[in-house]
Amino acid sequence: MRKIFLLILMSFLLFTFLFVNAQELKAQGNFPTKEITILCGFSAGGGTDVLTRKLAQNMEIFLGEPVLVVNRPGGGGLVSMKELVVEKPDGYTLGVLLGNQFLQKYLADEVSWIDPLEEVTLIGVFNADAWGIAVQADAPYDTLPEFIDYVKENPNIKVGAGSPGSVYYWAWEALMDMVDIQLNIVPYEGTSLALKAVAGGELTACGAGAPEADSLVRSDLVKMLGISAENRLAAYPDVPTFMEQGVDFVWNTWRSIVGPAGIPEEVSNILVDAVREAFYSEDYQNFVDTQGFGALYLGPEDGMDFYRSQDTLFKSLMKNAGKIREEYK
Repeated sequence: MRKIFLLILMSFLLFTFLFVNAQELKAQGNFPTKEITILCGFSAGGGTDVLTRKLAQNMEIFLGEPVLVVNRPGGGGLVSMKELVVEKPDGYTLGVLLGNQFLQKYLADEVSWIDPLEEVTLIGVFNADAWGIAVQADAPYDTLPEFIDYVKENPNIKVGAGSPGSVYYWAWEALMDMVDIQLNIVPYEGTSLALKAVAGGELTACGAGAPEADSLVRSDLVKMLGISAENRLAAYPDVPTFMEQGVDFVWNTWRSIVGPAGIPEEVSNILVDAVREAFYSEDYQNFVDTQGFGALYLGPEDGMDFYRSQDTLFKSLMKNAGKIREEYK
């Protein structure tokens, strides 16, 4: 009797396993069959948020299902990434990964991090932008050299950045080292919040791309001193580069769509196609052109080569700064 019971139980468990597996395979074959969520690790209104939302709108057209952007600000995007990497790798939960996550991997001061080379599935890189400096519209300086001179006379002024584990934070660190100035870097959970603090007089300056500061510039609340690019942006021809002002400093940030590691190939291929089609859509291209965002696209193969180069870059940067984790020395 006991053997019969065990045989029945084993048969039931096997049937259940096969049924569930068949349902999952069927769902993958029809992917997607429900809404997709993209976790954005920054506050609403910032560059990462608005770009992700515009991309998501155009992904919906290709996928035929809603693509929702949910803000999970914190830790330079790390809060959202920590949430993402433990999600089921079924393609229904994605996230936005930046260079910050490579920096955090090697920065000794960070108590938590992810490994972008091991813990995510890269769907595509969809943007790259030049870092810049925004100040109050009525500030007594109009150029980067004038700002540097002001800081030398008034050291430790407050400037806004992302968290210490963010590329925007380390842009200030790198600039301070290059031009020999001292600043008090105040971390914010998003560029939009730091820009509002500049406009309100809480900060002297903050790091921001020209598109991120655009609405406050047009409202005469802030002004851009320049951007750390090799050439001026077509959408912002009046914003000079640092290089043409005599400061040879180039610093970029970029954004990519990822999922948890282990997404089935047939599902990831559909998502890759959706991001590529969304990126090259007329609507998205018009948006980045008129807003002045950088239009960089890399698929998974080229994107992983880029990821590995970023991994090498930030490992070297942290090592040279004496901030690298013990296990990577």
